[in-house]
Amino acid sequence: MRTLVHVIAVAAAVALALPASQALAQGKGADETPGGGGVGRGEAPARSEPSPAPSPREERPAPPTRWNAVASAIWHVRGRVRVAIGYSGTRSSADDARSSAIDACKEAGGSGCKALGAWNAGCVYITTGHAASRAGWASGATSEAALTKCRGNGFTCKTPIGGCVD
Repeated sequence: MRTLVHVIAVAAAVALALPASQALAQGKGADETPGGGGVGRGEAPARSEPSPAPSPREERPAPPTRWNAVASAIWHVRGRVRVAIGYSGTRSSADDARSSAIDACKEAGGSGCKALGAWNAGCVYITTGHAASRAGWASGATSEAALTKCRGNGFTCKTPIGGCVD
């Protein structure tokens, strides 16, 4: 669509820059003489150099899209609940961010780690928490939000991990 707009704009600029006699000489008029290719009396119109077409506005390449993701796992070992989380850091694609978050969760000892999503704007933080016989995780757009959710579940919570892509 943008290319079509540029083509129309260039065509309009060229048409406006040409004198009417040149526009007619290009086969747009009714007074052409056979074989002469001219206008009116069979003469070729005087040629004037059309003004150069405006160069298309140079667009800067879009900044590379950056992604981050978090992953978590909850599992049982000998009747005790275990939880692990992972954060991807900034990555160049959503798939790479998810994969990196899952790897980080596994490195933290996670069994059955799953990505909770991938984001290309804003921030995401995740934390783990535990109570007497249970454990879990919580996430939020800020470190404080993740801690508030975690503590709201009755857990003693660790320092959140995460970051922003903006």
